[in-house]
Amino acid sequence: MAEYKTTKRPEREPTHPGVILAGALVAMQLKVAPAARHMGISRQLLHKILNGSASITPKLAVRIGKLCGNGPELWVNMQTGFDLWHARKSLAKEINKIPTLAA
Repeated sequence: MAEYKTTKRPEREPTHPGVILAGALVAMQLKVAPAARHMGISRQLLHKILNGSASITPKLAVRIGKLCGNGPELWVNMQTGFDLWHARKSLAKEINKIPTLAA
Protein backbone atom coordinates (compact mmCIF):
# COMPACT_ATOMS: atom_id res chain seq x y z
CA MET A 1 0.00 0.00 0.00
CA ALA A 2 1.36 3.42 -0.94
CA GLU A 3 2.05 5.97 1.75
CA TYR A 4 0.86 9.52 1.16
CA LYS A 5 2.03 12.59 3.01
CA THR A 6 -0.77 14.70 4.39
CA THR A 7 0.76 17.94 3.20
CA LYS A 8 3.54 19.10 0.91
CA ARG A 9 4.00 22.20 3.02
CA PRO A 10 4.51 21.13 6.65
CA GLU A 11 4.10 24.69 7.93
CA ARG A 12 0.54 24.86 6.54
CA GLU A 13 -2.24 23.60 8.76
CA PRO A 14 -4.06 20.71 7.07
CA THR A 15 -7.71 21.24 6.29
CA HIS A 16 -10.00 19.62 8.84
CA PRO A 17 -11.73 16.64 7.20
CA GLY A 18 -15.09 18.11 8.23
CA VAL A 19 -14.52 20.94 5.76
CA ILE A 20 -13.88 18.38 3.02
CA LEU A 21 -17.03 16.52 4.07
CA ALA A 22 -19.03 19.75 3.91
CA GLY A 23 -17.92 20.18 0.29
CA ALA A 24 -18.82 16.56 -0.46
CA LEU A 25 -22.32 17.04 0.96
CA VAL A 26 -22.79 20.11 -1.24
CA ALA A 27 -21.62 18.15 -4.27
CA MET A 28 -24.09 15.37 -3.41
CA GLN A 29 -26.82 18.00 -2.85
CA LEU A 30 -27.34 16.59 0.62
CA LYS A 31 -28.31 18.72 3.60
CA VAL A 32 -27.11 18.04 7.14
CA ALA A 33 -30.26 16.44 8.56
CA PRO A 34 -30.70 13.86 5.78
CA ALA A 35 -26.96 13.12 5.73
CA ALA A 36 -26.96 12.55 9.49
CA ARG A 37 -30.05 10.37 9.21
CA HIS A 38 -28.45 8.27 6.44
CA MET A 39 -25.36 7.74 8.61
CA GLY A 40 -27.28 7.07 11.80
CA ILE A 41 -25.75 9.97 13.74
CA SER A 42 -27.21 13.12 15.24
CA ARG A 43 -27.44 16.40 13.36
CA GLN A 44 -25.53 18.01 16.23
CA LEU A 45 -22.58 15.63 15.82
CA LEU A 46 -22.50 16.17 12.08
CA HIS A 47 -22.56 19.96 12.57
CA LYS A 48 -19.60 19.66 14.99
CA ILE A 49 -17.67 17.60 12.45
CA LEU A 50 -18.45 20.03 9.63
CA ASN A 51 -17.30 23.05 11.64
CA GLY A 52 -14.14 21.28 12.79
CA SER A 53 -14.98 21.06 16.48
CA ALA A 54 -15.35 17.24 16.49
CA SER A 55 -12.94 14.63 15.22
CA ILE A 56 -13.76 11.85 12.81
CA THR A 57 -13.35 8.64 14.77
CA PRO A 58 -12.80 5.28 13.06
CA LYS A 59 -16.48 4.42 13.54
CA LEU A 60 -17.53 7.74 12.01
CA ALA A 61 -15.04 7.23 9.18
CA VAL A 62 -16.75 3.94 8.32
CA ARG A 63 -20.13 5.70 8.18
CA ILE A 64 -18.83 8.67 6.17
CA GLY A 65 -16.87 6.43 3.82
CA LYS A 66 -19.97 4.38 3.13
CA LEU A 67 -22.11 7.47 2.50
CA CYS A 68 -19.55 9.05 0.19
CA GLY A 69 -18.53 5.79 -1.45
CA ASN A 70 -14.80 6.29 -0.88
CA GLY A 71 -14.15 4.10 2.16
CA PRO A 72 -13.12 4.92 5.72
CA GLU A 73 -9.35 5.05 5.20
CA LEU A 74 -9.47 8.41 3.46
CA TRP A 75 -11.40 10.01 6.32
CA VAL A 76 -9.41 8.43 9.13
CA ASN A 77 -6.11 9.35 7.41
CA MET A 78 -7.19 12.97 6.95
CA GLN A 79 -8.14 13.18 10.63
CA THR A 80 -4.85 11.57 11.69
CA GLY A 81 -2.87 14.01 9.54
CA PHE A 82 -4.80 16.92 11.04
CA ASP A 83 -4.28 15.67 14.60
CA LEU A 84 -0.57 14.91 14.09
CA TRP A 85 0.08 18.37 12.66
CA HIS A 86 -1.48 19.95 15.75
CA ALA A 87 0.35 17.58 18.12
CA ARG A 88 3.71 18.34 16.48
CA LYS A 89 3.06 22.06 16.67
CA SER A 90 1.96 22.06 20.31
CA LEU A 91 4.76 19.72 21.48
CA ALA A 92 7.59 21.08 19.30
CA LYS A 93 9.71 22.49 22.15
CA GLU A 94 9.35 19.33 24.25
CA ILE A 95 9.99 16.99 21.31
CA ASN A 96 13.20 18.84 20.39
CA LYS A 97 14.59 17.93 23.84
CA ILE A 98 14.05 14.19 23.31
CA PRO A 99 17.03 12.39 21.79
CA THR A 100 16.59 9.95 18.95
CA LEU A 101 18.23 6.66 19.97
CA ALA A 102 19.22 3.85 17.67
CA ALA A 103 18.68 0.21 18.63
